[in-house]
Amino acid sequence: MSFPGASGSGSADAAAGWEFNPPPGWPVPPPGWTMPEGWQPDPSWPPAPDGWTFWVPAQRPGAVGQPLAPTPYEGLPVPATLSDAAPGAAEVRLSLGEQAFSVRPGQEARIGRSPDNDIVVNDPTVSRQHAVIRPGASGWEYAKAGSAPTFLNGQMVDQVAIDRALDFALGSPDGPVLRAEPATGTVRVGPAAAAAPLQAPFHAAPERPGPQQAAPQYAAPQHAGTPGAPDPNWRLTGSPYPQPGWAGPGPVGPGGVGGVGGVAANGDDLAGALRILFPVHSWLNNSGWRQGIRLGVIAYALLPLIFLTVLSGSNDLSAPGWAYSLYVAPLWLIGFWLLIRPPDGPHKQEVLTAVAIAVWTLIWLNVVTVTINDALPTKNGIGLLSAIVIGINEETTKALPVLLAGLILLRWRGVKLDVRMWMLLGTVAGLTFGIVEQAIYTSNDIVIINMAHSQNEAVQATLAFAERVFVDGFQHAVWAGISGFFMGLAVNYRRRRIQLVIIGIGTPALLHALNDWLAGDSPWIWIAIQTASLLLFLGYTMTAASIEQKVRETPTFRGDSIIMEAFRLPEQPPRR
Repeated sequence: MSFPGASGSGSADAAAGWEFNPPPGWPVPPPGWTMPEGWQPDPSWPPAPDGWTFWVPAQRPGAVGQPLAPTPYEGLPVPATLSDAAPGAAEVRLSLGEQAFSVRPGQEARIGRSPDNDIVVNDPTVSRQHAVIRPGASGWEYAKAGSAPTFLNGQMVDQVAIDRALDFALGSPDGPVLRAEPATGTVRVGPAAAAAPLQAPFHAAPERPGPQQAAPQYAAPQHAGTPGAPDPNWRLTGSPYPQPGWAGPGPVGPGGVGGVGGVAANGDDLAGALRILFPVHSWLNNSGWRQGIRLGVIAYALLPLIFLTVLSGSNDLSAPGWAYSLYVAPLWLIGFWLLIRPPDGPHKQEVLTAVAIAVWTLIWLNVVTVTINDALPTKNGIGLLSAIVIGINEETTKALPVLLAGLILLRWRGVKLDVRMWMLLGTVAGLTFGIVEQAIYTSNDIVIINMAHSQNEAVQATLAFAERVFVDGFQHAVWAGISGFFMGLAVNYRRRRIQLVIIGIGTPALLHALNDWLAGDSPWIWIAIQTASLLLFLGYTMTAASIEQKVRETPTFRGDSIIMEAFRLPEQPPRR
């Protein structure tokens, strides 16, 4: 196959001087690939952009400055940014997972979550318009465009010159990785004189097929001298290439496409098609695994099956309750985080504080709380006085570690956390309390299920077991979240610390007491009390910040516990 302007004996040398430039979304050709005659692009590949540069001179040892065979663009109109490109100007190639994009001189590429970007990143930590790759004063550069950060080698960056292959972590140090690599060599084009249009299919990019639109059919250009013979220039004008291992074209079927997807239907074709449909290698190398959420989904999906396998031989009646309440608790904690939304992320200090609160709750519950509750006369039912004592006792158990943790941080570290963080830490104490408490009741429920004298009795015991496992921790966390909010105010505003502590423990203790006292009379009363508790908790999740702002501005609460902005009346002169 000859090249324009080159003799037949020099065809191999000319062919060796070119390399294919894949359009965005096309697979990379294998090393040393040579296009068989008659190849057509796979209909699943996206169309090439208008004016795409399909073939560029390859970098060969000793070839710098040597004349090359004329390119297929000589005499064809090209963008001014290409024809006027200075020596050394080259494109930059971007890749993120399965996405690939090439940016030519004079163009820009946008990256972000918004679907109108050139590279779309489906990750919540990435901005909708996250960054842009653009030509700079000295070459290509990466520039921040959104509020989310970008990291390079673990360091946060806003603008970086792309003078070599760089890997940008988007959104977080472990976020999706965008690779930016400037192409080597220069793009050589001839004069932009009037010329014949590019042969099909590359004179215009066909529209991307929609849901009801058939994929575009490409046909190899025909040589004018011999009808049906491939054009000898087809090698240069941009024939798409096969996947690695694909064979040559088979018999032409309806629509002019041979075999399946334009290739012969043989074993290699089937293997290539399966690699496309099941890209296991690409999945395993995808940066999304480093974020942990997908691994967490796998773990949560498999844990119930692991419970069945590991605990099936256990004689401990509390084991199922422990297993499934611990299984549900992290999901509730994630839900509370999304509802409360503390202003700062869970740093090491907050995580250690949460662990300390959970440990304190466990110890105090088994040493103090259970002892007090067991001393109450509850064998014949819970009376009003016993319900009040239980409510105060259990809510103090959950509020006390939050208050002590806040005072310790304030006294020895001089740290005041936002009240929303204390509210979240209160839910940690509540979840811990509920997980321990359910073990007592679920063991009894399992005995009742086993000894049930009727189907209805078994159903009621099963429902009670499920309610304890899935909801007990949640109920205690709601009450503890309310008290945690007030404990945070008490820590930050010491002038009314005692009153805030009393309100913070008394309010959920009252709801708790009513729940224990009246729940046996009617399930609807129980539902009404739980609804009131939820409304109160959700109200604080929405207004915690504004309430604290008003408390900060009110001298009744503020005292000298927090520095206020300087304030003076309009008629007063400024201080000297």
